[in-house]
Amino acid sequence: MTFNDLDIDQRLINALSKQGITEPTKVQESVIKLMLDKKDVIARSQTGSGKTLAYLLPIFMAVDTALRSTQAIILTPTHELASQVHNQAEFLSKNTDMNVKSALIIGGANITRQIEKLKDKPQIVIGSPGRIFDLIKKRKIQAHTVKIVVIDEADRMLDSTNIDGVRQVIKTTLKDSRQTVILSASLDKNTVKQAEEFMREPVMAQGTDEIPEGIKHYYIVCQRRDKIVQVRKIMAGLKPEKVMLFINDTQQIDELVEKLRFHGLLAGGIYGQAKKNERRKAIDDFRSGRINMLISSDITARGMDFEGVDMVINLDIPEEAVFYQHRAGRTGRGGKEGIVISLISPFEKKWINKYERELGITIKAREMSYGSLADAEKTAKPGNKAKSNNAKVRK
Repeated sequence: MTFNDLDIDQRLINALSKQGITEPTKVQESVIKLMLDKKDVIARSQTGSGKTLAYLLPIFMAVDTALRSTQAIILTPTHELASQVHNQAEFLSKNTDMNVKSALIIGGANITRQIEKLKDKPQIVIGSPGRIFDLIKKRKIQAHTVKIVVIDEADRMLDSTNIDGVRQVIKTTLKDSRQTVILSASLDKNTVKQAEEFMREPVMAQGTDEIPEGIKHYYIVCQRRDKIVQVRKIMAGLKPEKVMLFINDTQQIDELVEKLRFHGLLAGGIYGQAKKNERRKAIDDFRSGRINMLISSDITARGMDFEGVDMVINLDIPEEAVFYQHRAGRTGRGGKEGIVISLISPFEKKWINKYERELGITIKAREMSYGSLADAEKTAKPGNKAKSNNAKVRK
């Protein structure tokens, strides 16, 4: 199927071709059809499958540029994802003559400047629920003219921490004339139930929810104190071009970045407590290649799209299978190959078994030996595998 088959405006198709995008993904096929038919949609598809364009293209076609009013609101869980969606919207607008305007409205940014941007009457508002609701209350955003509301990364947006803010924004829009679209890489029964509160006879749209086959999964058993040594060996031996390294505790990101830099690695970190300009610099440096390692937690990396990430390292094993799925989805995007390496303590092997079972993948035991990933099952002595592996780590 092509974008022409989906009745996408030729101007948008031409703009997509400039990004090297010529065919719709599975989730784009499903969501675009349903949105153009004015259906409320709940869509689930893996990270990196093209969910952003799945809703942006129908929004661009639904916007009436003759009306200088807010016609679509897109809610995201992080400032970085909001910026990414905004950048894509600006690209589409710049490379067509459709003259669709968008505004990035996020907390922590200068509200006076945001109010100035809203004077241009953008048709699309993208950002965080708290700041958007604040500006709706100040009558700087006209919620009653909104035709489409999108909730991106819905499993997080509709959890107990964020749902009140989402609810506040949606209640300011007109239910009878509103189309609501919910998207995420993972949707449990509770998230779907919460979503249905805002929707009218929603239709499920299924993209691809499996982890791409082009990703190879490995784990290395080592003691926690040896994990930095393992990272250094991986970087020196395998020489990946771009690496995302995940940890569970955001409080440790700064310290970890300092340790990696001390050993000569080009690392940067993103975390919620960092200032906006610090987070943006780390992301820009990673995208431009000034650094080739980006340290993050699950919270700050959700929905982020980075080209050319050929490896993911789990310094800490994630707490749930869905987090492993999200992390793995940072690599192997667009049909390319990727590698995921999890550094685990001996007692954490049970999590590897759990994720293999729940995600339908195989995660193989490896160890760094002479600059390459060696089969740990073959190199370790029978009955003493963990000990053998750890001994090699400390050499």
